Amino acid sequence: MRNFFYYLRSRTTDPFARLKNYLKFRVERLLLLGVHFHLLVIASVIGLVAVGGGLLVQETDAPFDDHETAIWWAFLRLTDPGYLGDDEGLARRVISTMVTVLGYVLFMGSLIAIMTQWLNQTIRNFERGLTPIVRRNHILILGWTNRTSEIVSELMRAEGRVRRFLQLRGARGLHVVILSEDVSLERTVELRRSLGPLWNAKKITFRSGIPLRIEHLERVDFKNASAIILPGAEFAYGSADESDMRIVKTLLSIANQGAKEALPLLVTEIFDSNKVLMAKRAYRGILEILASDVFIARCMAQNVRHPGLSHVFHEILSHGLGNEVYVRMSEEFTGFRFGDLSGAYPKAILLGIVRPQGETFCALLKPSEYLILEAEDRLVFLAEDYGDCEPLKNYQIERVSREFQEVPDARKKSQRRILILGWNHKAADLLKEFDRQIDEQFEVAVLSIVPLAQREAEIEQKGIDLRRVVVTHWEGEITSPSNLKKMEPGGYDNVVILGSDWVKTQEESDARTVVVHLVLKNVLDESTHKPEILVDLLDSDNVALFEDSDTEVLVTPLIASHVLAQVALRRELNVVYEELFAAGGAEIFFYRVSDYGMAGQTVSFGQIMEMSACRGEIALGIRQNGEVALNPARDEPYMLSESDDLIVLVRED
Repeated sequence: MRNFFYYLRSRTTDPFARLKNYLKFRVERLLLLGVHFHLLVIASVIGLVAVGGGLLVQETDAPFDDHETAIWWAFLRLTDPGYLGDDEGLARRVISTMVTVLGYVLFMGSLIAIMTQWLNQTIRNFERGLTPIVRRNHILILGWTNRTSEIVSELMRAEGRVRRFLQLRGARGLHVVILSEDVSLERTVELRRSLGPLWNAKKITFRSGIPLRIEHLERVDFKNASAIILPGAEFAYGSADESDMRIVKTLLSIANQGAKEALPLLVTEIFDSNKVLMAKRAYRGILEILASDVFIARCMAQNVRHPGLSHVFHEILSHGLGNEVYVRMSEEFTGFRFGDLSGAYPKAILLGIVRPQGETFCALLKPSEYLILEAEDRLVFLAEDYGDCEPLKNYQIERVSREFQEVPDARKKSQRRILILGWNHKAADLLKEFDRQIDEQFEVAVLSIVPLAQREAEIEQKGIDLRRVVVTHWEGEITSPSNLKKMEPGGYDNVVILGSDWVKTQEESDARTVVVHLVLKNVLDESTHKPEILVDLLDSDNVALFEDSDTEVLVTPLIASHVLAQVALRRELNVVYEELFAAGGAEIFFYRVSDYGMAGQTVSFGQIMEMSACRGEIALGIRQNGEVALNPARDEPYMLSESDDLIVLVRED
């Protein structure tokens, strides 16, 4: 009240206007407090009208016995127009009509409007994903990036692997919870379009928030999740470096809020391998890290050295597209030699073992035939289905004795010239992977609009010391035909087109990549030599643009998504993939049929496997007319020609 009089005493030429504005301002502040105060205001107005109408009717020629009865009479007319015909006398009918009309406006109109507004607001809050969930053993994905939809797709396809994963935790079915900064109908439609027939609204829940805030983490019940997947993104957070820092902060947030409780298994992606140790220190639970820049660089380097491997990678890393890698316990074969198990799995190819080392694992692919299996060892298979990794019943161990052949090492090209078009955060690691190839020399030319000083700074920052790679840097726009002609791409063995991460979106990056590819093909039309072309794409929807060419495509976010999803369901796969794609260990090679002396012959894949075993290799499949067939039936006959290749796993060391 004191403030009210102070308000009226303020200097003004129109005190009544200020009074009106003051009352309007107070009503506004009251209404902004929420729906409960809306109802309070309307109830107060209804009470005032009922009291006013009751007191007014008491002044007519037919007054009520007391004020309470008159006010009750007015309230009944205010809330129910059916009483209007019961009144007699002109004055009472006029008052009754006025009160009834006000009842239509205040009691019915305002109340319905308030309740409708409240209901709409409540539905909007539900749609925004602000309601905390209460679940157990769900798979939690923190963040919406260019990996998320593919991670969900991989989880939905891997029914058997998901079922085995959840059975160990006593869960009945898969449920994926996604914590996203933007939860809207458009986001749901985007995921539904991406999943296609795999979409199941009962198995997917969106929640709004960021993983750096504890109340948002509690909103998705992170402590009771069976696994947490924390993907990175080149564009969602500004840059790969900012994505790494955000991930490390998130790991700290989860670890600090977990108190002394056991934290769920967490699988995350770090672009810069130098930050892996930092991430491990930030999280005190079980943590599996995909150093994606190094992993993708390894895939690209292997594909440059062995053109055609992209098809093998795509099949191995994608569930439901043929064969993939499985890990299975092998207690029944404890104490036996690895080489004695070759006949125990007629539908699967035995690749090696995974051996526990404390809280981590060590993968041994293509181990010695004489390696003795231990009780905790897991066998690693290449198979179409997990059931194919079941050994034959009553399998009798037979001691296999082979005569190993000395094979001339003609697998490597000692000198290789490579042209890299573009520069991104994976480029420095790609150069490092080339440098790790023993007994091979690389001459690499890099053309990019990114300044030379920035490229050299990135190489130095990652501590890369190139010894077997000679790099020549050129500055220029890679979409310019004149710049590409100056580089004379026809004189190189391989051309690698890297996606641009300095643009704003992955759509812009892929658009530039497509243009560069078209310009490059036009320039190569004038050349007699056609180099092998490898393209780094960021969106799988753009793969169709390259189907009519002989260009190989690696959709790098797709590869990272598949690995993250599979490692979340079977963490041993992380060390298996690291061993399989790294230089210096087990490596996939393409061998010409002529190297085996089988050109022009008809042989079964079982015979090929035995011949490969005698050469110290593991046969994985056959490539004929550019088509890759992994793990075919053992009795499947093949008429081999000079142009055919055998796909084998060889151990470099």
